[in-house]
Parts: sequence; C-alpha cells; structure tokens
Amino acid sequence: LANLLATMADHIEAGPRDRWLGLTSLSFDISTVELLLPLATGARVVLVPEGQQRDGGALVKLIEAHGITHVQATPSSWRLMLAAGLHHPGLVAVAGGEALPEPLAEELGAVCGRLVNVYGPTETTVWSTLAHLTTGAPVTIGRPLAATRAYVLDERGTPVPDFIPGELHLGGAGVAHGYRGRPGLTAQRFVPDPWGPPGSRLYRTGDV
Repeated sequence: LANLLATMADHIEAGPRDRWLGLTSLSFDISTVELLLPLATGARVVLVPEGQQRDGGALVKLIEAHGITHVQATPSSWRLMLAAGLHHPGLVAVAGGEALPEPLAEELGAVCGRLVNVYGPTETTVWSTLAHLTTGAPVTIGRPLAATRAYVLDERGTPVPDFIPGELHLGGAGVAHGYRGRPGLTAQRFVPDPWGPPGSRLYRTGDV
C-alpha cells in the first residue's frame, strides 16, 4: 500500500495544496487512494455526504464549491458528472474500476486539466498500471507502476509476441498472499513468478 501511494503521488504530482473528493464507498478498495493519498501528502479531502454519491449535480457542486483539484471515479460516475455539466479545467481526473470507453475519455478529457486511466484488481492492491491520456490518443491501461511487473502470457505461462492475445499476469510489491481460507482458489490464481525474486508469485487477472 505504501508503494502504491508513493508511486501514485509521483505520477499525478500530488501535494499539500491538493483537494480531493472522497467519493467512493469504503467497501470499494479504490477508496484507499482517495483517503490515504491526501493524508500522505498533507492534502485535504472533501467527503461526499451520504446519498449524494450517485447524484451528478451534487458532485459537480461540491467540486466547484470546494475548489477540488483531484477526483477519482469510475466511468459510470464520470458519466453522471458530465451529464450534470462538469467543466473544471484545473481538475486531475482519475478513471478506474471499469473499462474507460474512448468516447467517454474524449468527452472527459475536454473538460478537465489532466486525464489519468488506472487499472488493477484488488488482489494486487488497488492499481497496478497507469496511463496519462491525451486528446485523440487511444485509451490504454498504460504501464506498470513502480515495483510492479506485468506480463501477457499464453496458457502455458509463456510470454506471447506483440499483438497476440494472452492473459495479463501481474507481479510485484502489491501482490496479495492469496485468499483467506481458500487454498484451492489461491493456487489457481496465484502462480510462481519465474522472472521475479525467489518465492514471488504472479496474479492471473483473467483479462485478455
């Protein structure tokens, strides 16, 4: 978690003057970024009142009233804010938790200052890859964060050539030890990492 917060802070140039919107439910792992990254950098968090998380108009009003500089949200939540007239040129918009469609990325990128697309399963500690998106460029999940390794492997665990489909495997500091009380599922999803330090493992994301 410390590695995640440090590398996210570097990538988005987070600092003590930032104001984050605390939008995500605590039951969703991405909320740790909204709450702990500002704490680690000396920034502020404006918590969204109960019942307003799905109210695009209320979210836009909070962003404007408090001078919010950073918002992390799923594409579904970004759609709500855009429909409510979001236009905040100084905003750093972080999108994750769902696939980000290119039309939505174009629309969102046009009304904010910077657009960042992040990807990662809970099993590898929230986010594993990050991409800075620019107008007209393809939407990708970007490159691995610090101390994170990403491989696209075939069914035998062999790296595939460029442009050949394979399953994304993630390794590095964020990989969990497994599932509590579920050794069979742990063995299926967490496999030895032949390219990492002795004893390290890769998480099979199931994403192609």
